[in-house]
Amino acid sequence: MYLKIFIAILILSVALVLYNEHSSNDNNSVIDTSTKQEETPKKILKCLDSDGQPQNGYSPYDSYFGNGIYNNSTDNTLIINTPKSSNIVFLLKDIYSKKIIRNEYIRKNSKFSLTGIPYGTYEFSYFSGNAWRDDSNVNNGKIKGGFTCNKSFSKNENANDRMDYQEGYYGTNELTLTQVVNGNLETESINESEFFN
Repeated sequence: MYLKIFIAILILSVALVLYNEHSSNDNNSVIDTSTKQEETPKKILKCLDSDGQPQNGYSPYDSYFGNGIYNNSTDNTLIINTPKSSNIVFLLKDIYSKKIIRNEYIRKNSKFSLTGIPYGTYEFSYFSGNAWRDDSNVNNGKIKGGFTCNKSFSKNENANDRMDYQEGYYGTNELTLTQVVNGNLETESINESEFFN
């Protein structure tokens, strides 16, 4: 009888030891898995605009291009409709003097009017993106202020897309900067140094 009890206790002890060893190995594998996950965290890049982003009409690059040029005796206006998902800095350039007469920050999915445009013929380019930072370096560190996410640079592609404001007349042009298949205005990608020259 004592022998049967001894054998039963021995069998239960061995079973308990084997069960604990198996459970211990399972716990170690769970710990190893979680440790591996902590060693390789996934990075989520957020391209959100801050509450401190510039307002429409802010001229971030006056120190580089000079102050805007206005002729408020004209009723010449250029209305800009921005893309739904990107803010822009819009440049308006006189094709003859090669002078940038405006550099305007315009928030995404909005409409902004450039008024008092002097008589002349103009082409445009724009810097688009998100997450504006005043301390971001652009143009090889020559300028402070720029987008930090989804940056791109574009300009009107051909001479037919130039805007002409003839003396003695006044006019309004409107640009909608969105991606439209078979649209009537085409832009081409440019690089950062082309934008700032």
